[in-house]
Amino acid sequence: MFQKSIAIYFAAPFYSQTGLTLNGIKNLKPKNTFMKNLVNASWRLVSLTLLLIVASCSKDNNDSTESPVASFQFTADPDNYLSIQFENFSQRAESYSWNFGDGSAASTEESPLHLFEQAGTYTVTLTVTASNGKTNERSIELELIDPNIELKKLTGETSKTWKLLRDVTSGVYPLQVGPNDRSQIWYALGLGNEIGARPCALNDEWEFNIDGTFEYRTNGDVWGEGGVWSDQLVPAGGDCISDGAGNFLNVNGTDISAWGSGTHDFAYNINSANLTVSGLGAFIGLAKVGSTAEYNVPQTSVNYKVISLVDAEVDSLVLETTLSGANGYWRFVLVHYDNPADEPAIPGAKAVPSFTYVADGSAVTFTNTSSGPGTITYSWDFGDGNTSAETSPVHTYANDGAYTVTLTATNDSGDATASQDIIITSQVLTEAILNGGSSKTWKLKPGVGSFKVGQGKDGGNYFGGDLDLSTDRPCLFNDEFIFSATASTYTYDSKGDVWGEPYLGINYFCANESALAPEAAAWGSASHTYAFTAATQVNPATIEVIGTGAFIALPKAYNGGEYPSGPPTANSVTYEVLSYVNDGTTETLKITINVGADTFWTFTLVH
Repeated sequence: MFQKSIAIYFAAPFYSQTGLTLNGIKNLKPKNTFMKNLVNASWRLVSLTLLLIVASCSKDNNDSTESPVASFQFTADPDNYLSIQFENFSQRAESYSWNFGDGSAASTEESPLHLFEQAGTYTVTLTVTASNGKTNERSIELELIDPNIELKKLTGETSKTWKLLRDVTSGVYPLQVGPNDRSQIWYALGLGNEIGARPCALNDEWEFNIDGTFEYRTNGDVWGEGGVWSDQLVPAGGDCISDGAGNFLNVNGTDISAWGSGTHDFAYNINSANLTVSGLGAFIGLAKVGSTAEYNVPQTSVNYKVISLVDAEVDSLVLETTLSGANGYWRFVLVHYDNPADEPAIPGAKAVPSFTYVADGSAVTFTNTSSGPGTITYSWDFGDGNTSAETSPVHTYANDGAYTVTLTATNDSGDATASQDIIITSQVLTEAILNGGSSKTWKLKPGVGSFKVGQGKDGGNYFGGDLDLSTDRPCLFNDEFIFSATASTYTYDSKGDVWGEPYLGINYFCANESALAPEAAAWGSASHTYAFTAATQVNPATIEVIGTGAFIALPKAYNGGEYPSGPPTANSVTYEVLSYVNDGTTETLKITINVGADTFWTFTLVH
């Protein structure tokens, strides 16, 4: 009796980037008890000595009565987990037969290199034959798992193209912003607005490549975000514009062309579920959204939390960023169709109804400012029981009062409506009424449409026309605008808090007035002066507030535009009086200001 020592070397496989498998090899299970499962999680070469006790009546190693011993190791190619190199360490063998368990032809090589066609679990068997005709076999199970299986959900085998979701019937929206507690949605594309109104966003493409690059393609046009893009290029509510030269300027006139088509890098950390896109202007979903805030200039990188990444018949990718200052989030939902024929068309946009009006006593001239694709027909409801199908009608009211006028615009995609409250009154605002003869305090009126922006005077189709903001933005509705007869003094009192927006150095939430950025501090509580101009038969009454930071209702609005940051030292803003009515209990004053082209902010104040 004697012992033989056989050294068997195993090149230990790599850990994959996913941290899930060892270079795509998992669960190595020998079926023969001759050898245990020897796997070392590193690249270094491991030498393991296995002591084999052999019972024999002869000391001659070449005794013709001895059987061969089948033994082998394997390593995966670090660049291709399907390429497996087998190393033969069999004893007393003269010939070899390899069955790789994948249906391929057997190999008679001593140490073959075998390329499996796909991931899976395979039983690999080596049968060895000695010169005396005796045989022995050794079998193991190889589970080959793609180390990039999670990454390829994003990139496909080589590349995969993603677009924003186009179907919102399930209540999931391509763009969504709200508070962290998910108690409400501040805005979502397709919720209360037409998803087809942004076709230039829905045709954008983000192609992720397995090599760590991604390409953003505008496909000829971009969504120009209002308040970010120059107001000379887009209205306050934003619009689709060509991605041509000259169309990438922000509100400060800064070049933002890095937000156009381009190739960038990305890094997907699967363990932490973070996707970072790098390169000036790189973004996914909406250009202005950065990792923790909103910007009007391109960023060098943006980090997204991967909420969900699903590889199915319709692949889906859900990403979120944070709005740190507002305790909120932005969410983006993208999809990829394995069969391009399954991709739904970009929804057709309904018409966008809007109108302005001029009242001359009880006669009101309505001007239709609607827009939208296709042939549009109109229907007017004047709120007093009368209707019209004219494009821009003139209507005379029989009695004074407050009326809700509704315009319905219809095209091939359906109906859309816009409403405005108008006041028919013979009452005229005077300076004595404005300041009460000594001092009078006005506040924003809680209710729908009291703080809005849109096309034309009293328009609200861009924002606020169908919203009562008094619950979500209470700090707007406790503001006091005080007019005093003494020295024509005008005082703004924030009552200690303000509604934050980035141009004030605060994100979207109510904040203490002390949080205003230094350049915006002049928009805090302060005393100024004012000038009142009475109405004539030709011109409406106006109210001008004078002094650095003087404003009514909204700091950034001035005659002809919106300030991107703090006000100039020589500052005055003039508001046009649309109507005034005193019903014996409440005085209601509606004012408006043109901020460029046909865009107006309109505010309803009460005392």
